[in-house]
Amino acid sequence: MSFKALFVAAAACAMFATTSCSEKTQENAEATAESAASDAATTTENAADATANAAGEVKADMAPEAGDTAVVVNKEADKLVEEAPKQ
Repeated sequence: MSFKALFVAAAACAMFATTSCSEKTQENAEATAESAASDAATTTENAADATANAAGEVKADMAPEAGDTAVVVNKEADKLVEEAPKQ
């Protein structure tokens, strides 16, 4: 379940609880909202960790290795870029 869906569900429950439910139901709704917020925070933190790990893996994969001979020039191309013939 996405963060937005959890947040919307928790907000809807909290709003409903404050307008037409008993005190016990309201307490349950508040606990649900807090739990949803906690779950969302954990999910966000896990996603940030996964992104950092993926970035580290890409950096490691892109590290030069023995025998690499490619030279990259950082300039804009205004024409078709052609591959060099394979040897």
